Amino acid sequence: MEKLFGNIVCAFLHMPAKFIPGPRDMDPENVRKILVIKFFGIGSLVLATPFFHEARKLFPNAEIHLLTLSSNRQIVKMIPDLEHVHLVDLGANIFTAVAAYMACLFNTFRRRHDVVIDMEFYTRASAILSLASLAPVRIGYHSRGIYRGSLQNNPIPFNSYWHVSRNFLSLLEPYNHEQSEQNPSLHIDVAVELLEPARKVLDTLADDSSRFIVVNVNAGELAYERRWLPERFAELTARLSKHYGLTCVFIGSLDERPYTQTVMDGVLAGGGQALNVAGDLDLESLAQVFRESLFVISNDSGPLHIAAAVGVPVVGFYGPETPVLYGPVGEGNLSIYHPLSCSPCINIEQGKRFKCWHATLICQERTSTEYAFQEIQERFGDMLSIS
Repeated sequence: MEKLFGNIVCAFLHMPAKFIPGPRDMDPENVRKILVIKFFGIGSLVLATPFFHEARKLFPNAEIHLLTLSSNRQIVKMIPDLEHVHLVDLGANIFTAVAAYMACLFNTFRRRHDVVIDMEFYTRASAILSLASLAPVRIGYHSRGIYRGSLQNNPIPFNSYWHVSRNFLSLLEPYNHEQSEQNPSLHIDVAVELLEPARKVLDTLADDSSRFIVVNVNAGELAYERRWLPERFAELTARLSKHYGLTCVFIGSLDERPYTQTVMDGVLAGGGQALNVAGDLDLESLAQVFRESLFVISNDSGPLHIAAAVGVPVVGFYGPETPVLYGPVGEGNLSIYHPLSCSPCINIEQGKRFKCWHATLICQERTSTEYAFQEIQERFGDMLSIS
């Protein structure tokens, strides 16, 4: 629906958009008010933290506003360099979503920004919001197959050979920002003093073992296919637990708790030690637990990037998605991925729609428990033996 109606609206607004006056100059010191639009993805917002850091330096006199969904409330509290955050609650049905979007259009027009930066990869709704601002500078991605007309007057190509964190930084190119060839460092603010949910989990672990790893067997509802096979997750974590004397702490949301429990039951049946805390931790408490762990094992999802941002070693599992774009950022991390001819099949320029060539997910099936164990042992074995 977004594609159909979005294309129609973008085509209708294509010519009027050309008549909006451009900026008098492109001096970043003269910019006073910036709106950044990023609706979807806790992990994407974490990967955008280098962008916000660089934007704060590039635009020293500007207020930086972020427009995002209310479901991201917890993570934006942990992102530095933001003065103002505007949350959109889409509600429970299409009628409340449309009403929220119309209100968003009006508020975007009313706030009068100098620069609007659309960080969404493929939505037309965010491009229409950019135009509604009537901002003289409107920056956004120009992706093949995603028609947005001329709603953004500074289109930036999305580079599928760059990590997403670098692609975010490319949105500053109209102001002559130059970036390194290396992936930038992530950063989120996490309280030093333990929050109560984190303290409860760590106190429970202290009764059994102070040596623990965190395991995320879930992936966002956008593509459940990113989950490595649950029985193999159980086999792997049971083996790590027995071999190195570790407790495996399983995380997730409250809705994900039953699925998480089925995997944890397999760990216990295999002789490992495990604890299910899915639904017990808010994001900041989760980050605090990450910080105390030896390392984190996760599917390609938001928690993986939160763990990387707090400096914990990360093992990331990839199948239909590629670590080239979404691998954990930082030194010492491990991405487990088999680059088959059909993978990745989830990509930005097709709206992240999942299309598999095969009857089963062979990209996930090719990663055996033995292979994953050997890779982890090779990377972290010395650390685990010493700890």
